[in-house]
Amino acid sequence: MPRGQRCLFLATFLIFSTDPKPGVLSIHCSLFAFQTYWALTFNLSIRIQPKMESIAVLMVYPMNSYLERELEKRFNLLRFWTVPEKPTFLATHKNSIWAVVGNASAGADAELIEALPKLEIVASFSVGLDKVDLAKCKEKGIRVTNTPDVLTEDVADLAIGLMLAVLRKLCENDRYVRSGKWKKGDYKLTTKFTGKRVGIIGLGRIGLAVAKRAEAFSCPISYYTRTEKPETKYKYYPSVVELAANCDILVVACPLTEETHHIINREVIDALGPKGVLINVGRGPHVDEPELVSALVERRLGGAGLDVFEHEPEVPEELFGLDNVVLLPHVGSGTVETRQAMADIVIGNLEAHFLKKPLLTPVSQPLPSSHANTNTKMKNIGVLMTCPMFPYLEQELETRFNLIKLWNHSSSKPELLKNCSSFIKAVVGNTKLGADAEMIDSLPNLEIVASYSVGLDKIDLAKCREKGIKVTNTPDVLTDDVADLAIGLALAVVRKVCVCDQFVRSGNWISGDFGLARKFSGKSVGIVGLGRIGSAIAKRAEAFDCPICYHSRSKKPNTNYKYHSNVVDLAANCQILVVACALTEETHHIVDRKVIDALGPKGILINIGRGAHVDEPELVSALLEGRLGGAGLDVFENEPEVPEQLFALENVVLVPHVGSDTEETSKAMADLVICNLEAHFKGEPLLTPVI
Repeated sequence: MPRGQRCLFLATFLIFSTDPKPGVLSIHCSLFAFQTYWALTFNLSIRIQPKMESIAVLMVYPMNSYLERELEKRFNLLRFWTVPEKPTFLATHKNSIWAVVGNASAGADAELIEALPKLEIVASFSVGLDKVDLAKCKEKGIRVTNTPDVLTEDVADLAIGLMLAVLRKLCENDRYVRSGKWKKGDYKLTTKFTGKRVGIIGLGRIGLAVAKRAEAFSCPISYYTRTEKPETKYKYYPSVVELAANCDILVVACPLTEETHHIINREVIDALGPKGVLINVGRGPHVDEPELVSALVERRLGGAGLDVFEHEPEVPEELFGLDNVVLLPHVGSGTVETRQAMADIVIGNLEAHFLKKPLLTPVSQPLPSSHANTNTKMKNIGVLMTCPMFPYLEQELETRFNLIKLWNHSSSKPELLKNCSSFIKAVVGNTKLGADAEMIDSLPNLEIVASYSVGLDKIDLAKCREKGIKVTNTPDVLTDDVADLAIGLALAVVRKVCVCDQFVRSGNWISGDFGLARKFSGKSVGIVGLGRIGSAIAKRAEAFDCPICYHSRSKKPNTNYKYHSNVVDLAANCQILVVACALTEETHHIVDRKVIDALGPKGILINIGRGAHVDEPELVSALLEGRLGGAGLDVFENEPEVPEQLFALENVVLVPHVGSDTEETSKAMADLVICNLEAHFKGEPLLTPVI
């Protein structure tokens, strides 16, 4: 670096660093000058993050006007579909395009990815990813996002709408009326929908939502997926042909992959038969379109409701004259609300990426195999696991890191920590045992604490902040399971489900009927803590027509639920009180005698938070004395110790802290722990950072 330039940078640094009243600008300029001086002196390469508006985002296809406007406000938006000479355009802009936004029609193939050497992220304005070359993205370290969940309900609604439209010939009837033919006579009879057997290919989010809706019409549900889903009651078929042969309506709701390309072929169509109906809300190439057309024309298939086509927007003209089909222009998620929500996710993912924050909806890739992922550096990193948690988590940690199991050294824990302190850089804990101040102080090289839970009460967060130790947890993935359990506990207590079960098993039913229980629907539900889990509980309770009220540290502006500024008022105004908040010093014994007395002899307490939220001796005495109507408890103050006085009571349901204990959720939580650790040690953004 020339002497003159060095002097200029050093002068700038000295001027700003000696400013008697340094502001943010002074500090930034000082640091920038110092950094630049050293970089230029020693030829260090520094990547200076450009301003957001200078980042070029390539939008490959017209999608949504709101999305375009919002992208244009934030970035340098390039509309690829308006470009006549695409190769020339890409060559000109290749070094400025850092992001691509695609959809179900056009995404990012290998050719486009290769043409953009600076590409960092592909954001899909859809849930499907068949237009994105995921292998190429993975090869080049390009991040990929999509827009799941927000479109589930719309697509499922449309699937049901298509079934009704085809069977009841809604569109044909509409045309019949509009043409004036009704004046000459009634329209012919159509086919009943209620009770039809519905088969679903793909029992993911959308498939399950379709099943739930179809069940409301008394439709028996069956399904096909690559493997049987052990947690569902629906009938499973190991092949699509068998599924088609055993249903009246066949719904395609799976992702498009090489395996599912033309999964609907002649054999499947013939198995569905001349009274069967095909509904496709997946992707056009799921269906062998020429075979479908010929089957419909020849009446070998009863009908079809199609939202997608193999070569859309091209649609086989032979279908236009048929009265047994309903044809839609790929509008499964086509509502104003959902499209805006999808656009917001695209924008949020892009902003998160360029601000180096966790992505909102990263496309989850399967965890790399131990052979592919394990390298010498990672295997040398010591990870201390504090207690037994989940076999899969142990196995995966062991294949990736130097795993030390603390519970195997119960008699010599201080000696173990002393001997291993130099190479233990991570601690994995849970709701039973995390990382307290003593442990943290004994591990001088500790960099990260990953909690295999959403709760953090077993981690000394203040000590972690003091020492600059990162902390992660496992939110979201367990929300549904815990919320389900809360409702299950409420139902079990109110309807005396467990007592009834024992009544039947013991043979007492022979002697007479069981006494009446209490109604659940319509009960007022008060929730302490309206976070993810609290909100999920509220949503479920509303389906039972339960009025919702809540208490939190401050009123939530985005909800219509009734707010109470303290827990005593909340308890006095509900019949079921659910504890769903985080455990802190403020919420320790938040349910005390005053709260219990306000809830009263007809009230029910549900605790799926932490045991220490409740003053347990007060709870026990209230239940024994009849001052509280009942309780459903998943957590206890000194677990696994449970007050024995509760064992003889019929008005309680006691479960052993199993809120998130399903195979699926436990694995998802384990994957989050592993991915957070790997992200940290690779210098990448954490997936679920707390600190």
